[in-house]
Amino acid sequence: MRAKRYLLLLALTALLCACHPSGPEAPKPMGYFRIDLPARTYSLVDTTLPFSFEQSDQAQLVIKPQSDGNCWIDIDYPDLNATLKLTCLKITSPDSLRNLIYSEERMVKFHYQKADDVEYSVVRDEDAHLWGQIYDIKGKEVATPFQFWLTDSTHHFIRATLYFNFAPNNDSLQPVIDYLREDAMHYINTFEWK
Repeated sequence: MRAKRYLLLLALTALLCACHPSGPEAPKPMGYFRIDLPARTYSLVDTTLPFSFEQSDQAQLVIKPQSDGNCWIDIDYPDLNATLKLTCLKITSPDSLRNLIYSEERMVKFHYQKADDVEYSVVRDEDAHLWGQIYDIKGKEVATPFQFWLTDSTHHFIRATLYFNFAPNNDSLQPVIDYLREDAMHYINTFEWK
């Protein structure tokens, strides 16, 4: 009789152990929060600036004129906690244009220490007198994943940089970066000097 109880107790213990594993649980795969991005709609921005473009209706334009005739422009995306910062500078000589372009290259090279890759694209529209360069800076900890500059080569030079208002993790932000990059490309494609 004792043997039957012992076997019954052993079977019951085995059954309970099988139902409740005591070993470590398997790790769950890493994931990110779902980010719902707004639908795209654009409106023409025509201000006292020396250019116009179609801006996202999700963004707010903030113009900050400077005393030297230059201008700072923020295209804020409050729902995405991001800002495309533009600086509009006057070209005073061919040397100043060369120095501005060189300065942009130097600023992009500053990101090389954190970047996995930098992709370059050229903007060239001779009919619109629009030239420039686009930089896609890839990397998990890159502070500014997208930059560009535009010029008419004689009067105006505009540089733009995408910033997030927090320390970014570009792996989880990639859908937002792609969304904002597409908006910026729309700005460039609809850009016109006055």
